[in-house]
Amino acid sequence: MIASRKVDTKIKEQIEKKSKMYAGDFERFKKYAATAGVDVSFAGLESYLVHTVETGLKLNTFNRRSASVKHFLVNELGLAETDEQKQRIGLLRQMYNDVEHVEQKQVSGQVAQSKDEVIALIEKLDVRAKAIALFNLVTACRPSEMVTIQLKHIDLKNCSVKVYLKKQKEWHTRRLTLECVNAIKDYIKAYGLDGESYLVGKVNKGNKYTSVQVSDIAYRKSIHKWLGFAPYTLRKTQVSAMHEAGADLATIAKQSGHKNLETINKHYLSVNDRTIDRYL
Repeated sequence: MIASRKVDTKIKEQIEKKSKMYAGDFERFKKYAATAGVDVSFAGLESYLVHTVETGLKLNTFNRRSASVKHFLVNELGLAETDEQKQRIGLLRQMYNDVEHVEQKQVSGQVAQSKDEVIALIEKLDVRAKAIALFNLVTACRPSEMVTIQLKHIDLKNCSVKVYLKKQKEWHTRRLTLECVNAIKDYIKAYGLDGESYLVGKVNKGNKYTSVQVSDIAYRKSIHKWLGFAPYTLRKTQVSAMHEAGADLATIAKQSGHKNLETINKHYLSVNDRTIDRYL
C-alpha cells in the first residue's frame, strides 16, 4: 500500500510539472474558446487547431498546442480522448502537407555565427559572464543543461564536465578547452565559489552571487543581454565550427550530447552556409 501511494505521488508530480509547463498554452486556448464561442473540449481543440493552421502558424506550434490542451483536458478536466478524436487531430495535422500550408512546416531556428567573432564578444565580458558564455559555447549545452550545472560537476584538472541530459535522462561527459578552464578558475576566485555553487547562479544589482538554480528563461535573458543573441546560437556556433574544422558527426555528437546524428545534420549544419561558400 505504501509503495502504491509513492507511485501515485510520483505520477501526480509529473502531471503537475507538465501542467505548469503548459499553463500558458491552455490559457490561450480558453481565451480562443471564449472568443470563438466553442466549448473547452476536444471539439473546441479541433477548432483551435484549424485556426492555428489557417492563421499561418508553424507545425511545431500546432504540435505544442495539441499536446498542451490535450494534457489539460485529460488531466485537469477529466475528459477522455477517443481513438476517433486522435484520428481527427492527425488528419488536421496533415493540412500542413497541402500546398497552401507547406511553407509553415519550415523550422527557422537560431543561426550559427562565426566562432572567432563570438569569442571576441565573450572576451569583452566581465569575469562571470565570460566564464559562463565561454563554457556554454565550448560545451554546446542547452539552456536547460546550463542552469543545472554545479561546480562539483566540473573537473578542471582533466578539462571535462558531467552534464545531465534531461531529454535522455542520463549523464554525459563533455570536454573543456584550457581557455575555458582558466575563465572558470577566474570566476571561482572572484566570487568565492565552492563545489555546491551553481555555474550560472544569480547575481543581484550589488554583484552579490547567490547559489540558486535559475530558470531557463532567466538564463536566456542573461545571454541575450551579454551577447545580443539567444544561447542556442552558442550551441549551433560550436557544432558548425567543429564541422568546419573537420570533425565527423559522431565526434560532434559526443561533445554536444546529440543522440541522433541526423538531427545534427538536418537542424544544425544545414543552417550554416559558410561551408558551402568555401567551395563556390
